[in-house]
Order: sequence, then structure tokens, then C-alpha cells
Amino acid sequence: MSRRALVLDGLWYSLCPSFTALNLSRSTAFPKSKVYPPPSLSSPSSGSRRCYNTSGGDSFKFPYTPAHHNDRSEPREPRDNEYRDVRLSADPTYARPPTRRKGPVYTRTHRVQDDLLGKTNEGLESRLQYAMDNKPNIRHITQILRLLIRDRHVQPNARHYKALILANTDNERGSPQLVRGLLEEMENNSITADSGTLHGALQVLAVHPDYLLRQEILNKLRDRWLTLSPAGWHFVAAGLLRENQIELALEHVALMGRKDIFVENWLHSIIVYTLCDHGELDEVYNVMRARVDQGHDMTHRLWMHVLAEAGKQGHYPMAHFVWRRMVELGYMHPLIEVCDDVLRMAAKAGDIEMANSVFRYLRESGIPPERTQYEGLVETHVAAGDLPAAFEALCTMHEAQIPLADSSTERVLAHMIQSKVDRREAWQILKRLKNAKRTIPIDAVRVIADLCEHDAHDDPSVVDDGVGFYKELYTLCPEGADVRVYNALIRMCRTARNRESGMFLVKEMASLGVVPNGVTFESIILMCLDAGNFRSGFMYFQDLMKRDARLSPETQGEIREICARSVDEFAMRLQYHPFIRDDVRKLDEELQQKQKEKEANERAGRHPVPPAVRRLNMSDEQRRDYNKERRKKKRRRLAIEQNMREEGWDEWEAGGNDNGSTKSE
Repeated sequence: MSRRALVLDGLWYSLCPSFTALNLSRSTAFPKSKVYPPPSLSSPSSGSRRCYNTSGGDSFKFPYTPAHHNDRSEPREPRDNEYRDVRLSADPTYARPPTRRKGPVYTRTHRVQDDLLGKTNEGLESRLQYAMDNKPNIRHITQILRLLIRDRHVQPNARHYKALILANTDNERGSPQLVRGLLEEMENNSITADSGTLHGALQVLAVHPDYLLRQEILNKLRDRWLTLSPAGWHFVAAGLLRENQIELALEHVALMGRKDIFVENWLHSIIVYTLCDHGELDEVYNVMRARVDQGHDMTHRLWMHVLAEAGKQGHYPMAHFVWRRMVELGYMHPLIEVCDDVLRMAAKAGDIEMANSVFRYLRESGIPPERTQYEGLVETHVAAGDLPAAFEALCTMHEAQIPLADSSTERVLAHMIQSKVDRREAWQILKRLKNAKRTIPIDAVRVIADLCEHDAHDDPSVVDDGVGFYKELYTLCPEGADVRVYNALIRMCRTARNRESGMFLVKEMASLGVVPNGVTFESIILMCLDAGNFRSGFMYFQDLMKRDARLSPETQGEIREICARSVDEFAMRLQYHPFIRDDVRKLDEELQQKQKEKEANERAGRHPVPPAVRRLNMSDEQRRDYNKERRKKKRRRLAIEQNMREEGWDEWEAGGNDNGSTKSE
């Protein structure tokens, strides 16, 4: 008579959840593709792996005495499974009768807490359940199981396996391989892994991810028609995040939302931290907005971390959202570095309200704003197109006794040039601020002078406005103009080819005792050369040399270009001056070096080879090139010596002699 095949479908598992295919076959749902090291219940040893045996007999011939459990004074042989054993098995295939070992006795045993020795089995089971429900500790759970199974011969069951599996949630000592080994042992010993045990394994995989084992557990739950609990959904999502499968984790969380499964704060925080680590601030913004719209709050540490990351990565929508919701309401107090990042982003976006909010927070916190913060406020007003507010911020910065730098005004100048702001309107802004009893910094005036210099390229009539502004300057700044303002106005006159106004400004500098710098002399020299007055330009150049100053490379190029078109004596002197022509300076250095070498040879009694002898060893072409270069150097040397022999200019001094009158010609 043929036997009818037994079909194990989903309905069978639903009606008989305790029945497994192990009753028919010894095959396991967790194949042993590899040999996994078992978790440790005690200290590791070099002995063979053995399993706990609860069948009685000779295996437990030594009576258990709690008072002598930790006593190391009596030498004894190590018991089975004492140092490397986690099998909670009663299967005879996993247990062998212990054998006496010959040799020296072993005196060490793992110490168990004294408060556990006096507890009954029920008390230890309660203690085990408490450890499972709160914070599983692999060492504490191992000690309890050692007392119950090894010493008191309690039959291991599914709850003991579950406790040992949950103990692997330890982030340092836990391992997914140990969990796989325990699940395989349960299958081999005909102990059914219930839903709680499988969920405990998922909890371990949330800490120590193993996507293969996780998928096997999920398949096992589905095949047995066991529902994945809300905690299990959280564990799966956490495991995906630990594996950096962010998209799958977000899809999994979205599916939780469709199933009305509330996402706990710890999982939401892990999602946010992971997205921040990968620079996905757009997704963080969407996740946090959705969380707030649902009426759920987040920790202050999470808000602070998101604000700091938004500042570092320049994500303004995220920083704006956190600042408005947490900082402005007084729930959070960020560091000054975070405030700088938020202010920088507000300046880039032109958000005046946000920049003012940052300054209000700094004042309320008792933190005096620094130059960088004021510059950020100025940049914010400029980006918003509010030029009067930008000048007012410069006045506030000046009144706070903070010196202005070039970076403080460069944004204002760039905005006025790009927007083609009328210079007269900009000057009226300063006058209105002065009428409002504000202190005008001289740097604000210099910005308008630089604007006039720029406009002089297209409109020569700007010189009249610039000189007019200079005459009204003392009504705005009683301390008067500084050398940088004069330099900008002189460059304006040179660009507009208005030599009279330029010399007027030079005389103003001299009469007011403003000390010129190298930029001033460069502008005056170029202005004289443009007018064809090479003598005055040469005199100012000598003044520059006496002040131990040097011309910039750009000015040297302009002087050579202008003087090359003239045959004037002073133009030639300027053109071939060592501090203007690099080749002449190099030639002079070569001559000095040769003179030094000649004097050194004479002192040492050495006689170098005469040039005539060296020329005998040259070819005709080399000799012609050599003579040509020699004559060229000779002409340059004679020109330099002639300049040095000239009388009058070497003793010339600025002002007070007849030569000084030629400068203003």
C-alpha cells in the first residue's frame, strides 16, 4: 500500500506552528556552508568543543555545592565545556561522556557573581528574563546559563537560546556567525525557534549586519506565516542602514508608514545621522519636515548635529529650517562657528531677516560680533540690493571700534560697478547717514573714490565729481582723507588724462602732510610720462628710490612702453634704469660679479685666459655672435656710466630748489 505524501504548506504551519520539517528530515533551514566559531560561555581554551548534557549519569558525578563554586583552593580537573562551550544541547550526538585526563590538574575556574550562587533556579530564570528584557549582557547571561545548565543540570529550552542570541547584541563581543550557529543547533536538537527567538536574531543583525542570515530569517518567518512585529520592522531597517543600503532602508521605512507602523525615535535618529554622513541633506530636510509635520519631536543633539552639518555642507534650506524652529525660539544655543556658517549662507542667499536673526542671537548671548560677522551682514545687504543698509552696516562696524579691511568693502564696490550705481547717489547715501548722526568711516568714502576711478575709463567728466566729493569730504569725515583715498583720486585723474586736477591733489597731500607711498609715486610718474614730462617723471622716480621703494612689475612695463616711443634723454634714462629693465639689472650684476672675480684672481695670482685666446678656438659663426653680444653689452655699460656721470640729478632733493619747480610743469 503506497504512502500518501505529506504536504507542508503555509496552512499546515499555521495550524501546527510547533511542527517542523525536522520531524521528517534532519535537513536544516540554516545550511552549514561554513564552520562558524561558537560564542563563549567562559574563557577560551584549547580543549575540544563539547556540549552540555542533561541526561545524568557519569557526566555529573561531582555534586554541586554553591558555597564552593568560586573556591579555587581545591585542585580539580576541568569539567566538560567549561572554557569554550555554548551548546545548550541534550542531543547524544553532541555530547560525549567525559573522560579523565592524565597529567597535572587544572585549578582555574570562571568566577561567577556571588549574588547568583545563592539564588534558586526560579530566581536565576527571573534574572535571565530581566537581562533579556532590558540590556542583554553576554557575560552576565553566560554566567546565569552556566549555573543553570552546567552546574544545576537544567534542560536547555528555547528561552535559553533566545537569551544567548540576544546577548550577541553586544557591539563588541557579538557576532552574526554565533547567532547562525545557535539557530543551527536549535534545528539539530529539535527545538523550534519561535517568533521571539527569530526577532531576537533580527535584533542582533541590526547591530552586526549579515544580509544572508537576515534574508533566511525573513523567509523562515514568511514560510511559517509568522508576522513581522513592529520591532522586527525596525530591526530590518536598522540592519539595512548599517550595510549602507540607504535606498532600501528608506523604502522599508516608507512601507512601515503605509502599514501605520510608527517609526521610533531611535530609528529615525539613525536614519538622519546616516544621511548626514553621506551628505544627503536634501533627504534629511524631507525626513525632518515630515517628522515635524506628524507632530513628533526630536532630540536637541540631533537638531544640533543637523544644523552643524548643514553649515559645513552649505545647505541653506536645512539650516534655515533648524534655525527658525529651534534657535529663534530659544530651544538651542549653537556655537559661534555654526553661527558663522549660517550667516555666510544667509549672505549668499541675500536673506536679511536671517542675518539679523543671527546678530540678535549673538547680542542676546553676550557675544560681541567680530569683523567677519559684520562683513557677512554687509554682504547680505549687498546681495539683497540694499546699498544704504550696507553702508549703514559699515558705519555700525566703525562705531563698534572694529577696523575695516579691504574685504569689508570689496563686495560693496563690486555691487556698485555691476549694478552701475550712480556715484552721486552713493555720495548722497553717505550724506544722509551723516545727517542721521552716524559716524562715516573713511573706507566708505574710499569705495566711492574707487568707483570714480572705474567710471573715469568711460566718462572723463567724472573728475569734476571726484574733486567735488574730495572738497566735501571733511563734512563727512573730519579726520580728512588718507593716502588710499588720494591714490584712488590721482589714478582717476591719470585715467581721465586730467593732469591739472591730479597735481592739485598732489599739492593737497603735501600741504596737509599726508605721506605718500609707492602707489602714489607710481601714479604721479605715469601721469607725468603720459603728459610727456619725462624730466618730472624721472625726478619723482628718484624720490621713490630714495625712499627704498620699488615699482611694481605692471608699472615697470608701462614705463618701458611709454619711454620706448620717445628719444628724450630722461626717457632713455628711465627706460634703461636697472630698476626698470631686468636685463640691465642683470647686466650690472654680471659686471659686478666679473669685477669681483677679477680682483679675486689678482689676489690669488691666477691669470685667466684672455678673450683673444678664447676667440681663437671659436668658429666664425660663434665669433660673430660673441662680438655682437660683446658690443651690445658695451653700449649698455657706457649708457649706464654716462647716466652716473651726469651732474645735477644725483644731488636733487624734493622741494626747496629750482629743480623742484619743474615737477609741476
